[in-house]
Amino acid sequence: MRPGSRSILASLAAGALMLAASSPSPSLAQEADNVEASAGDLKIIHLWTKDTEGFMRAWEGPTPPRLPTSTTVERNQRITQAILYVNCTKDESGACHLSATVDITAPDGTPYGEPMTFDALKGKVTLGPNVIGLSQAGIGLVIEDGELLGRHRIKLNVTDENAGVTATSIVHIEAVEEGTLD
Repeated sequence: MRPGSRSILASLAAGALMLAASSPSPSLAQEADNVEASAGDLKIIHLWTKDTEGFMRAWEGPTPPRLPTSTTVERNQRITQAILYVNCTKDESGACHLSATVDITAPDGTPYGEPMTFDALKGKVTLGPNVIGLSQAGIGLVIEDGELLGRHRIKLNVTDENAGVTATSIVHIEAVEEGTLD
């Protein structure tokens, strides 16, 4: 985990907004992304990267980090989820417990597999108030041969089990044919 400050949250949010702004304009019928979400004191930032190692190097580097994120992926290429959090509620032993559920919808509106539930963060946390942390877990996604290309909807629910609140973020990953991107 990496200590940060509220200014890092603002930097990440600005980066996420720039990323969203650089994406093609959605039609009026398309649902907008909400990369950031909050419930009670809990805040989350829902990011995706095709360069997990570069993401971790940037996270562990100077503040503010320049995280390599993406919302577009080629067929058969892995894209990995990163869940950032602020203000998880600690129990009497100083432990936080953030559970997550990820529900993916294919471009045709059908479920893309079963919802996935996991512990995004469980254990002692030394971060103070308004300091950004990186969760311990997220999912990876690969759109394989024979699967639909297009805009996949990813709904992330993160529940602070100690506070009893759930933050919900919805982002979209655009899957394109292999060889389409640089």
